[in-house]
Amino acid sequence: MTHCRWFLAVAMAALAGVPAHACMKDGEAGKAAGVLSIGSVRDAAGRPQRPYILRLSSPACLTASDPEDSVKSTRTVHIFSTDEKVHASIAQFVGKSIEVSGSPFPAHTAHHHAPIVMDITGVTQR
Repeated sequence: MTHCRWFLAVAMAALAGVPAHACMKDGEAGKAAGVLSIGSVRDAAGRPQRPYILRLSSPACLTASDPEDSVKSTRTVHIFSTDEKVHASIAQFVGKSIEVSGSPFPAHTAHHHAPIVMDITGVTQR
């Protein structure tokens, strides 16, 4: 009977979309993995934008200092890089399965196109 309860708990967590790993923390080093795509969106003024969106292989969550900014579960992360070298390399990974490392934070402007945004410091193909 114990195995049945364990299986039921695991199944319920999967159906709820709750990540099976620890949440990333706002402003602390984190990692995410998935397939990179380019979005076709508009900002609040209607100007076109083409953000890099990482479509995650499993749901991710983010714990923020303000609980209202925390992200319980998402399958998308908007990535960018303030490091010129890393920024220049991102385009070559579109359509590929990658892992990124960097500093995640919750979306808070019209320029953020996923619930979690990450300033990446590294990217590797998987």
